Amino acid sequence: MHKLILTVLLSGFCLQAADSPALEVTPAGAATAVRHENGDYRKQLNLWKISVASLVAANAMDEASSWGKHELNPALSGSQGTFGKQGALLKLGVAGGVVVVEYLVLRHHRSRSLAGALAWINFGDAAVTGAVAGRNFGIPGR
Repeated sequence: MHKLILTVLLSGFCLQAADSPALEVTPAGAATAVRHENGDYRKQLNLWKISVASLVAANAMDEASSWGKHELNPALSGSQGTFGKQGALLKLGVAGGVVVVEYLVLRHHRSRSLAGALAWINFGDAAVTGAVAGRNFGIPGR
């Protein structure tokens, strides 16, 4: 999980460094360019918010599909080797931590490319987690 968080942070900072103004404007057209840039950023920020919602939904589905079943990950398994409140709290903490870090990065670095990149990373994570949850629903419980 540390590698995932590090990857997200490094890719975000690389994208921020690569982000440059879309066009040079003269003082007369400055107001229109700023309005256009803010509109593009808002669209990407809304996409990021939707991706966070999909990430939360996928993690909730994964927790529901794993509850009470044998857990292979020892960090998520309880004393009897099954997924329960201990594992759910750990997963919630990690997912919440990633979202908070993304929020703080986006709050201090208003970049439409960064917001878009983080949104697609979240969508990818939600897709993989949702696929795992679908597989888990097919596994018989206790």
